Amino acid sequence: MRKIGVLICFLFNAFCLQAQELLCEVKILDNQIQLTDKRIFRTLEQALTEFMNTRKWTEEEVKPNERIECNIQIIMSEYDVKTNHFKGAAQVQARRPVFGSSYNTQIFNLNDENWDFTFVEFQPMIFNDNSFSSNLTSLLAFYAYYIIGMDMDSYGLLAGTPYFIKAFQVVNNAQPTGLAGWQPFERNLRSRFNLTDNVLNERFRPQREAFYKYHRLGLDQMIKDQEAARKNIYASLELVKKVFKVAPNTVMLIVFFEAKGDELVNIYKSAPANEKPKVVALLSEINPGNISKYEKIQQN
Repeated sequence: MRKIGVLICFLFNAFCLQAQELLCEVKILDNQIQLTDKRIFRTLEQALTEFMNTRKWTEEEVKPNERIECNIQIIMSEYDVKTNHFKGAAQVQARRPVFGSSYNTQIFNLNDENWDFTFVEFQPMIFNDNSFSSNLTSLLAFYAYYIIGMDMDSYGLLAGTPYFIKAFQVVNNAQPTGLAGWQPFERNLRSRFNLTDNVLNERFRPQREAFYKYHRLGLDQMIKDQEAARKNIYASLELVKKVFKVAPNTVMLIVFFEAKGDELVNIYKSAPANEKPKVVALLSEINPGNISKYEKIQQN
């Protein structure tokens, strides 16, 4: 009996030691691909899942229950059997728990239209922080670091900076390929270059301060004092307004409101009537594309 107990303890400790930073679910949607045998997509799915979940991305000690939940859904549009070339778009999302509740809040939500890569079945997936190995592993590493950065920023003021710097290094290493998504001055505002360039830009620091205040001083305080939490969330939106005044089309605003738009409606829909007009006016000013959504706050 004692041997069994020792074995269980050993296995549990081994699992804890192996627990990485991410708990990532990868899904490959291959409906657009006309192919009789689609096993390659299941192999790809498994390889990407293992790459994201078994690699150690930081030097932090992470417990299994502290892993960052995220998912990558790749919609394939092209596949060349002869060259092993894939093309598609990916929806990348991440979330984190809210203190004292069973609620998970979305911290990142982005549609990346430029997933262009080669994958050879059973070939090792190699990534190096200091050089470019393949577009596929660079894409995965970029989002791994960026998601970790966003998660860290939600817990500590500017705490994600080391991981955003790592993500930017991935961008720099990939730029010589000329592939879309890595280049400066692309028409696509949601490019990986813009994501890292903006988040590390001192002009947009208020947005990162807002992200911390929104989560740590807002959502995480809801269980203790809802009124104070809402005030802090409103204060975070005033910081977002500073960035809107400087650059109304920055990708940081796009990412913030795609992750938080519906949540903000739910937060303030149950607020006292005297709070609602003020927050609706502010949200309508800094995110005019979703005015109709924010008007729901004042509906009974």
